[in-house]
Amino acid sequence: MLKTIQIWFIFFQFLSRVACDDLSETLSGGMDLKLNNFGQYNPKNTAGYRTSYELLNRGVNLILSIFFMVFSIPLMVVLIPVVIFVNGWPFIYAGVRLGKNKNKFVMYKFRTLPVDFEQQYDAQLVSYSHGYRLPWFCRFMRDTRLDEIPQLLNIIKGEMDFVGPRPVRPSVYNAFCRSIKGYDKRFSVKPGLIGYSQLFTPHSTPKRIRSFIDNRATRFKKNILCDTLIILLAGFGVITKTIHLLSRISVTLTMEKVLRQYTNKRGLDRIKQKDGLVEFCAETGQFDYFCMDFEPDRGILKDINEEYIRVDTRVPLKKDRVMFRALAKVKTKLGQTHRKSFFSYGTVFKVYEIEDQRYKYAYILRYEPVSELNRYFVDQYFLRKSLMRYVI
Repeated sequence: MLKTIQIWFIFFQFLSRVACDDLSETLSGGMDLKLNNFGQYNPKNTAGYRTSYELLNRGVNLILSIFFMVFSIPLMVVLIPVVIFVNGWPFIYAGVRLGKNKNKFVMYKFRTLPVDFEQQYDAQLVSYSHGYRLPWFCRFMRDTRLDEIPQLLNIIKGEMDFVGPRPVRPSVYNAFCRSIKGYDKRFSVKPGLIGYSQLFTPHSTPKRIRSFIDNRATRFKKNILCDTLIILLAGFGVITKTIHLLSRISVTLTMEKVLRQYTNKRGLDRIKQKDGLVEFCAETGQFDYFCMDFEPDRGILKDINEEYIRVDTRVPLKKDRVMFRALAKVKTKLGQTHRKSFFSYGTVFKVYEIEDQRYKYAYILRYEPVSELNRYFVDQYFLRKSLMRYVI
């Protein structure tokens, strides 16, 4: 039994490596994501359960969904009034999704967006580029996946499984996913409450990256032991991330409201970086989408959120719009530390002098990663948004 668990744990590490560490940047042209054998699979390895296991799988999913539904009642009693207070009525979002064989079904979630949000943006994915700022509670619900508790009803109805590719909106599929090679392979199995790519990547991850991870995972025969381990990992990740976010907001509120030692003027949570550096592109550098030459003076990356980055420098920046590479040490794969980076444009939002022996100026830059892949690097490594960043 222990050996089996070790084998599956290695498999999870493999998925994490595929999702988080082996996506190489193509530092030329438009910074497009290029993956070898993208979207291909061996037809001998068909997805799904064997026929003899389908009934057992359905029974396990039904029992577990009822158990978790009853177990989560006290939590829902707390969450529902807050959801109604923040977002109004109805507190349940019911949206059409594509299931197995592209059959449409209604998926349920706790509402974290305005009622008319989907009508306004339709096929667009939720992004801060829309200009809409999610309340902290809504961001908390989405980041911890607590908004997906009502999907236990979808599992009870047989429309979803606990583990499988996440269901996709028809409009999103038509706009972004139909042209992705191998994407339709996900429709050979039921969608899941817990997605393979959802565990290892943030919400904002490009569909091509998530499709690559889901396709790699669905190449293997599903079995109940694997699903159980994934459920346990996901549950541990949700609990750990929930505790982490609640602890962080408690410290922030204490510093800001009680001790009056901190003011978060940027609205979104700032994430401090370990040994963070910022290298600015030299004015003489020859580049289109990335830096070839850097200024001799570097800045210190202090913290970052979804929109702004703070950089401390020795000398003032020469212009209001710059291009830079940000680097920081991030914790990956069972405590190992690696240096990660991303390339971005930055516009000076605010600057002020600071009292520091090494650095004189603090810049708040509104940044824009040069590609969706670099945005993924920001969310994955610098903002640490994926669940598995709290597990392995």
